[in-house]
Amino acid sequence: MLFYSLELLLLDIAPELHQGHVAAHDIGDTSVDAAVLTDRKSEKKKDEDEKDKGKEKENDGETEKDKPRGPEGTNLDGLLQRLPGCVSRDLINQLTVEFCYLNSKSSRKKLARASFNVPRTSLELLPYYSRMVATLSTCMKDIPSTLLQLFEEEFNFLINKKDQMNIETKTRNIRFIGELCKFKIAPSVLIFSCLKACLDDFPHHNIDVACNLLETCGRYLYWHPDTNVRMANMLEILMCLKTLRIWILGTVPLWKTRITCANHLNDLPESPKFVLLCIRKLLFTDLDKSLIEQVLRQLRKLPWSECQPYLLKCFLKVHKGKYGQIHLIASLTAGLSRYHDEFAVAVVDEVLEEIRLGLEVNEYGMQ
Repeated sequence: MLFYSLELLLLDIAPELHQGHVAAHDIGDTSVDAAVLTDRKSEKKKDEDEKDKGKEKENDGETEKDKPRGPEGTNLDGLLQRLPGCVSRDLINQLTVEFCYLNSKSSRKKLARASFNVPRTSLELLPYYSRMVATLSTCMKDIPSTLLQLFEEEFNFLINKKDQMNIETKTRNIRFIGELCKFKIAPSVLIFSCLKACLDDFPHHNIDVACNLLETCGRYLYWHPDTNVRMANMLEILMCLKTLRIWILGTVPLWKTRITCANHLNDLPESPKFVLLCIRKLLFTDLDKSLIEQVLRQLRKLPWSECQPYLLKCFLKVHKGKYGQIHLIASLTAGLSRYHDEFAVAVVDEVLEEIRLGLEVNEYGMQ
């Protein structure tokens, strides 16, 4: 009976022990599976991170490749850093050509902004910056329009502020506009509107701004046939305001001197003697084999209707120059004949007439 009861007890306990063993085995298996899954997930994350890093490097490499570069590998940032150092025509021309290789909408905006932010104390850079803008304006119309809009907004802001601060910024602004006018980028309407705004309210810094504008492009506008009358009227108003201010309020001597100098800058002597001396210098002093094209270019700029008789007289007096310049005078005659046919005919006719007269008179002084 004892053995029988023990067997029954074992039979009752065995299923429970078997179930506990199975449950423990299942728990162990699930823990192992969870550890494996976590390892696999961490490995996948590492692989994904490595792939993302590789893609970022590839994208960075593509962006670096996509950046436009100049003929010598220069990028836009390096070109803009060189911009303040361009203090000659050759340097600014070279930089302009290099920028054409970097042309894009964003680069044009950056160049316009860099030109606008020229240092206010570096006024010697303004003619070269204007030269660059004028050169690029032939194929990139948005650069001069953006730059003019920025300068016009700055001028209106400074003129409406009416404080006696930032005179260097005002000077830089108005001188840059004047230089752009000489390169035919800024219209004359803008110049006259700026000058009128200064003359309407004419104390303190507005006097300096008006004088700087006249010193920069006043002579160009005064001697240009399209703007001569209006500029002459503006100068007359300026001198009247100077007299009125001195009489009523009194003026600082420096401003009085600046106004007078700005007015006299436009009064070039109209004496024909000055032009005649220039012709004699070009023909009898400067004429050389290496400078013949330059002399021809200068002769073409003369007021032809007024200077043609004296120019013909100088061409016939080749004996006053060097004997080796005779063929250069003949070359100048041939060059001018392309633009003035009657001048070459007159030269040949006068030379033949002098030869005939010399043969007929037979004087030793005419040899």
